[in-house]
Amino acid sequence: MRIFIAGQEGMVGSAIYKLLKKKNYFIIDCKRKALDLTNQYKVRIWFKKNRPDVVINAAGKVGGILDNSLFQADYIYQNTIIGFNLIRSSLENNKVKKFINLGSACIYPKTTKQPIKEEYLLSNYLEETNEGYAIAKIATLKYCEYIKKFYKKNFISLQPANLYGVGDNFDLKSSHVIPALIRKFHKAKIINKNFVEVWGSGLVKREFLHADDLASAVLFCLKKSISYSYLNVGGADYLSIKRLAKIIKEVTGFKGKIVFNSKYPDGVKFRRLDVTRIQKLGWKHNIRLKDGLIDYYNYFKKLNIN
Repeated sequence: MRIFIAGQEGMVGSAIYKLLKKKNYFIIDCKRKALDLTNQYKVRIWFKKNRPDVVINAAGKVGGILDNSLFQADYIYQNTIIGFNLIRSSLENNKVKKFINLGSACIYPKTTKQPIKEEYLLSNYLEETNEGYAIAKIATLKYCEYIKKFYKKNFISLQPANLYGVGDNFDLKSSHVIPALIRKFHKAKIINKNFVEVWGSGLVKREFLHADDLASAVLFCLKKSISYSYLNVGGADYLSIKRLAKIIKEVTGFKGKIVFNSKYPDGVKFRRLDVTRIQKLGWKHNIRLKDGLIDYYNYFKKLNIN
């Protein structure tokens, strides 16, 4: 099998790349600079030339709550066009036998029952701060679903919980909560600051998944025939941001106080995925949050980011 991982240099894509290489799969190398995934013509030419058997979509524009809310137009455009270009070219090239599309838990409504089942999709309004990104991910999910239904193609989407891992984005203006907190607590420890400011109330609750666990779910779906058009992929831990901040404080060795700034948005109050479907099929996460954060912090320190 010739496998194309779109976004293979990103956090998720590189985790998938590393795992599949370890398992001796053949991966078509395609760096970000080599192919503009927003250019439909170039994507179509690339597919005709390289003829992949499997396509994994781990590409796209990602960021934290503030960046999402400020640049909605960029998030909806880039993620929709990248997803649609990859899906369309995969459909046009009959050699593609499987397409694995990676989405996000943010596709689910702002207010819904917990834990969130796959069938709750489109049952209510979306969270406003990341609506653009969520709509793009819903559109790509539905495109895959229609192709699976009407063309009988093996196209499937995975919706992971909040992700972290090697290759994460630590830019405080655009990062997700875990890399932002790791950087803040580390810097506060280095400069002997007596407090760390955490955005939001700290009361919202989130579920976290290591990128390596998501990679294992992708491998699982690669090897297995799945009738569902999309599946949730959840982690081992569901906790408040306040609790997360305390764990990161412990992991980094920071001795000061934690101050929550409620002037910043919280986003959805609660989000936990129901993973009954994928667990019944035979997949389960392996990495507990505390263990993952210890390795994650050691990785961060090697980057020498101020």
